[in-house]
Amino acid sequence: MGNIIQNSVINKTSIPNLEKLLNLSATRHKLIASNIANVTTPGYKSKSMDFDTELKKALEPEKSPLNVTHERHIPLSSSRHSLPEIKEADYSENSTGINSVDVDSEMADLAQNQLVFELGANLLTDKFNGLKSAIRGRAI
Repeated sequence: MGNIIQNSVINKTSIPNLEKLLNLSATRHKLIASNIANVTTPGYKSKSMDFDTELKKALEPEKSPLNVTHERHIPLSSSRHSLPEIKEADYSENSTGINSVDVDSEMADLAQNQLVFELGANLLTDKFNGLKSAIRGRAI
């Protein structure tokens, strides 16, 4: 029964895509927080990821190299996409001359990332509220 619910309800909505958005946003938040935490660490190279590219990669249709030969077989899911590509900045000193972290840029990235995460969380909340209303038999 769980498989029926997953296939007919969860996978037919954008919930898996919102999950990917939130996971990538959380990863980006950790990178930015790490950069800010190391702003005074000598020789530290800031780390980043291309959020748009990674999101496009995560939302690509899943391809399974194996065929399911019977309806009761469990399909092999490739939902575990590869980890995002983390790039280290080429070493160039910031205005303090200590490392490559630009605090102003990191704070702007943090604010933008927070907005993306909040949007994804709000959309996911709306989806679950809609499902809850449907289960209870009430109109949205």
